[in-house]
Amino acid sequence: MDTYTRKGVKKLFSLTRTKIRLAEESNTIETKPKTLPLIKFLSGIEIRTVAETKQYSNELKERIDFSNSTDVATIVFELLDIIEGVKYRFEPKEYCTLIGEERLREIEIRARKDSKGINLLLLSKTAPSGINLYIGENPPKVAIHLGRVLSNIVPLLNVLFHSNTFCEKGLHNLRVVNEHKTLITNAIVFSLVEYGANII
Repeated sequence: MDTYTRKGVKKLFSLTRTKIRLAEESNTIETKPKTLPLIKFLSGIEIRTVAETKQYSNELKERIDFSNSTDVATIVFELLDIIEGVKYRFEPKEYCTLIGEERLREIEIRARKDSKGINLLLLSKTAPSGINLYIGENPPKVAIHLGRVLSNIVPLLNVLFHSNTFCEKGLHNLRVVNEHKTLITNAIVFSLVEYGANII
């Protein structure tokens, strides 16, 4: 794991603390959805309240082992799950995921029927052939706009983790385009690759 990825994970911890604090200040009690899906899938733990996210994120920070790549990748996904789950009251709606899980399941089924993977464009305008999902502002015309901020990846991951086609041997049918690198995108791409995604 390179220095930038490690810094990205630390920055993601800091961002998570900020989002939890803002949720507390806006008197948010429960998470949305009521059980955070990635944490339940990856660790078998049910997190339903902002107070529980605070406790759990502190536990993650205490136990993270940067020499264990899979553990780091799991923690990155779980921090994104917390961010997405606590922000619904204080952040503008345009920064929430723009596509619901039902539509994402339809996209996953289409990719499976066509024997195609899904291209995830992280702040990147280059759109390869195939099904393209875009995270960032001003999506390219050939891409489906998943969301404007990086935590909007959570519903997609939840759908793919429950897909036999995408997750039987890891996220091997997910391809990632990451042209505009930031510390946090480095951490996310590292985690996606650790779980089997490919960089293109």
